[in-house]
Amino acid sequence: MTYVYETNWSGDNIWVEYCHSSVSDSIKVIEMKVDGKFHRTNWMGPNGRDKLMEELEADMTDRMCGTGEYSSEIDLDRDMPGFEGTMGTLNGLIV
Repeated sequence: MTYVYETNWSGDNIWVEYCHSSVSDSIKVIEMKVDGKFHRTNWMGPNGRDKLMEELEADMTDRMCGTGEYSSEIDLDRDMPGFEGTMGTLNGLIV
């Protein structure tokens, strides 16, 4: 699952799609745009890159812990698959 983070720095609109990598245990930037134009984190200076990564870390923490004001299209009561049959029905499905 990826997340989208939007911010404004010095009049520049920054849009970042990012995710958390379980391999490196770090945030990975998937895609980035500044004022609607393609951009990369390696084009940024170290201070700007560090600031962005700190903001992405805080954004992900807010989303994961539910402390931010984010909406989700997932309704866990509605969207989680369930099994309403009996054990006999389940055993009948096993080949």
